[in-house]
Amino acid sequence: MRLSYIIIQGFKSFAKKTTIDVTHQVTGVVGPNGSGKSNIAEAIRFVLGEQSMKTMRGKSGSDVIFKGSEQLGAMSRASVTMVIDNKNKEEHSSAVSEVSQDLAPYLVYDELTLSRVIFADGTSDYLLNDAKIRLKDVQELLSFAGIGSSAHTIINQGEADRILLASPKDRKESLEDALGLRVYHMRLNESKRKLERVKNHVREVELLRTEIKPHLSHLERQVKKIESQEEERKNLERLLIVYLTREEYELHLLDERIQEQGTSSALILITDSIRKELEVLKQKKHTTESPSSLEKHTFQAEMHSLSLRKDQLTKTLGRLEAEKAYLEKELGREDEKKSVTISYDDFNNAHSTISSSFKEVSHAISVDDLLQTKIEVDTLSKNVETFFTTHSTKKISDKDRIKNDISTVSTSIQEHEEKEKILANEMVFLQGKINQIDTTTQARITSRHEEEKKRMLLESKLRELDSTIALRRQEEGELALRKQHFDALVQEGVMIVGKVILEYKSYVPEERYKDTPKHDLMRAIERSKLRIEEASVPNRHDIIAEYKTTKERDEYLMKELSDIRESESKLLTLIKELEVSLKDRFSSGVEQVSKIFSEFFGEVFIGGKGKLTLIHNTKIDEEGNQVIEQGIDIDVSLPNKKVKEISMFSGGERTLVSIALLFAMSAITPPPFMVLDETDAPLDESNARKYGEMLKRLSEKSKLLVITHNRETMNHCDMLYGVTLGVDGGSKLLSINFKQAEGLVA
Repeated sequence: MRLSYIIIQGFKSFAKKTTIDVTHQVTGVVGPNGSGKSNIAEAIRFVLGEQSMKTMRGKSGSDVIFKGSEQLGAMSRASVTMVIDNKNKEEHSSAVSEVSQDLAPYLVYDELTLSRVIFADGTSDYLLNDAKIRLKDVQELLSFAGIGSSAHTIINQGEADRILLASPKDRKESLEDALGLRVYHMRLNESKRKLERVKNHVREVELLRTEIKPHLSHLERQVKKIESQEEERKNLERLLIVYLTREEYELHLLDERIQEQGTSSALILITDSIRKELEVLKQKKHTTESPSSLEKHTFQAEMHSLSLRKDQLTKTLGRLEAEKAYLEKELGREDEKKSVTISYDDFNNAHSTISSSFKEVSHAISVDDLLQTKIEVDTLSKNVETFFTTHSTKKISDKDRIKNDISTVSTSIQEHEEKEKILANEMVFLQGKINQIDTTTQARITSRHEEEKKRMLLESKLRELDSTIALRRQEEGELALRKQHFDALVQEGVMIVGKVILEYKSYVPEERYKDTPKHDLMRAIERSKLRIEEASVPNRHDIIAEYKTTKERDEYLMKELSDIRESESKLLTLIKELEVSLKDRFSSGVEQVSKIFSEFFGEVFIGGKGKLTLIHNTKIDEEGNQVIEQGIDIDVSLPNKKVKEISMFSGGERTLVSIALLFAMSAITPPPFMVLDETDAPLDESNARKYGEMLKRLSEKSKLLVITHNRETMNHCDMLYGVTLGVDGGSKLLSINFKQAEGLVA
């Protein structure tokens, strides 16, 4: 990296934008006192990140902003930009990996612009290629470029004296800065700060884990109970699946058997039918038994009465025939020729007898079978009655009339004989009826026996059915209770295990429970339910969620602690490596600087000797610990002079010693540029020539911006700028030649 341009605007006396070309190896800036030429050095110090306003001769940030003049107004901000040529980036490509990820992307550009802008309120912005960056990034970039702190890049007369008058410790730090070890110190200090933060973080995380550990342990116990309960739920689920599957199968078989053998309701219907049938048999027995016997006895009594009446009728007919014979005999007595008188009483008696006989016959024959006979007997009775009525009070005096009556009686007798035959036939018919009744009665008795057997069979079957119904009701009650228990167990299973239990039919019961008796399964289920109840934890979902959150928090803290300890280990390793690297580089750098310082010192002070010595002092720190503090001491000696202390040197001699040391320090790790602000002011012409020779040697590796009044120094400049204070109150920069420069410093 090489410095190309410096652009100043609004900074101190440079109100207007001013560009300084520093592409030459040695650029000189001359001008009268008060012209603002030293403001250029302070502008460079400003852009390099200087934080001390006192160093830039101000009290606050706003003091570096142009305040204005009669012709120029005050500025609201000040900016300084450094344009850096980075075309040779391949030379330090291997070192790019050492810079931060925030800075590395910019190092690929051929040109870098580093700017600092300060505002009236004192706040500053740092820009790299117009992108905001941090002060830390600026410091890292400058360290990467080998520029170091402004104290060793920008050297004024006071800085030269300060290196000599500094304590060994401060001198050591200045040397480290010049050797480019600042970045290592930055990393080391940053690593130590990080390590301290990491240790604090470790303590905080451990404290947090300590705080949550009791609660986490409590939650773990609760979760273990919940997990135990959940495991027991799974066990209960397996048991329920086996039990429910088998119970449902048995219930199905029992229900199927009940349906096949008939339910109690169906059996009750059968018993009702049997009872109705028995009632029909009883009614039939009651209606058929009495009429059959009564009818037979009635017919038998009528037969007997009819037989008696028949005998009486026969006798009456015999007497009538006798009477007829008698009348015929009387009629035959022609000689007597007397009137035959028929007693009314005799005919009346005959009429009564016949009439009575007819009535008896009429009663002896059934209504259906003897109706016609009754009609005929009634007709005959009426005729006889008419006959007897007609002739009851009369006397038969003539023969013809008696004959006629005899004929009539004969006809009646003949008719009665016919009726007698009919009665005989009717008696035969009645006997047939009686025989039929006997046959029917026997059939009925046989039927009744069959019906009695049937009744007894039905009653037996009824008793059997009643017993079966009682048993069936018991079985149905048992089935209902088992179904009720089954449903209750399913619902309880849903409450304990979840709705998954409703899908028990789709599961295959485990083989180990295949031969387990059901009552053992039920006992196992009850024990499992009891264990689930004992392992019950209130608000289990909240407990699990809280445990998960707390566990995740603890695991996060554990991981964080592991990461932190890993970071701690890496930081300790890095710190050790940095300390070793610093020690090695510093020791090597001290030797090299001491050697070059000795060379410069020998050139400036012919025959003189100078060297740097690393010293170690023991001291007690703030915590009471003993620490070893390193420092750099300067040992010099001049020929023919007994001078061992630098404080005994003259002002010019001290300037040459300090410049020799500063140049030696810069020669080891040459910065891209250096600013020398009137460091040659105390030198006489002879020492100025020696100073010029050192400039020439130093410029071989670094660009130099020299602010001077010394003509000898001007002779070693490749480019000269003159600074004047314009009539508008602002500094102006002009490119001039040597003669013009002499005029400005005269």
